[in-house]
Amino acid sequence: MLIYIGTTNTTSGNPRRGWIRTTSAGQILGWIEEGYEGRGAIQGYDDGESMKITVSPSEFKRLKGLAISHEKKG
Repeated sequence: MLIYIGTTNTTSGNPRRGWIRTTSAGQILGWIEEGYEGRGAIQGYDDGESMKITVSPSEFKRLKGLAISHEKKG
C-alpha cells in the first residue's frame, strides 16, 4: 500500500511530497520521493491501494525520516 504524504512547498518553491510504502498489514517498507515526477515516481510500485494525507511541514519531515529509517533497516 502507498500512503501519499504532502505539505506546502519549501520557501524556495520546491515540492515536499512523497509516498510511504507499506505492507498490507501496515509495516513500513520505505519512502518514494515525488519531486517533480508526480505519479510517475510510483510507477512499478502502485498496486491501486493508496490514501492521501496532508500534514504540516514538520510532520512531513518526521514521517519521511521514519520511512527512510525503516527502509535502511530492511
